[in-house]
Amino acid sequence: MKERGHLIRDMLSAKGLRPRDIERRSRTICDEKGNQEFFVSHATLADIEAGSTPSIYKLYTLAVCCGVSYSRMLLLFGVDTGEAEPQALALVPDKPAPETSILTKPNFEFRMNFDVRVDREETNLLQGEPQDWRFLPQDLVTRLEPTRFLYALIGLKDESMSDIIPPGSLVEIDREQTQIDHTGWNNLRDRPIYLVWHEQGYSCGWCQIVRNELLIMPWPGSARPILLFKVPREATVIGRIVHVWCSLCPESRMSARLERNRSFSR
Repeated sequence: MKERGHLIRDMLSAKGLRPRDIERRSRTICDEKGNQEFFVSHATLADIEAGSTPSIYKLYTLAVCCGVSYSRMLLLFGVDTGEAEPQALALVPDKPAPETSILTKPNFEFRMNFDVRVDREETNLLQGEPQDWRFLPQDLVTRLEPTRFLYALIGLKDESMSDIIPPGSLVEIDREQTQIDHTGWNNLRDRPIYLVWHEQGYSCGWCQIVRNELLIMPWPGSARPILLFKVPREATVIGRIVHVWCSLCPESRMSARLERNRSFSR
């Protein structure tokens, strides 16, 4: 059971979520559902990571926070919802199962730290250890510091900061720099860039906080809109991007970008 708790911890960590983030989001779910059973406190999360089995309500909250379906979260604890109906029907042999009912076993594996599969189209935090990131050159892997920094891959479709951080780039994130700097730069290229998690995924950009609202601003020429979120309820600053390796784009896409005279260096 402890291994399952560790997997949940790793999934939450991969999304940059801390115990206080889980508490905040679970309160939102409690309000929406009108049921305090959905609340996951810091102490409850620690118990789950240590091996205790959460209730069905708390499993729901964890599934939402981890970004997986409820059935997949149940599968982690040995409950395969795809097997429930066939087994129930088997107990009533005189009543044939409806011909329109086709049940298949979910094709799902929890291998968070062993076989890292990255959706390169969207911006995502990288999970596991650098040696598991097979798309990176070995000489680059040896330069990374996963005990201090987080790492993310900027999606091939993410051109929000393309003139500074091209799509397909690897970025290094200082998880300790989560406070937004509003002054101290002389030009746009020197302005701090942050990685932010929100319910639609991850975004990088210049950030500004006005009252309780977080603005994520893209490079002016990107044609991307400014994003606006309530904080801390709707978004979490993962940290400041402090280093960029560019670009990991396939050659065909890189050639197309070079033809458009885009800059691929920082």
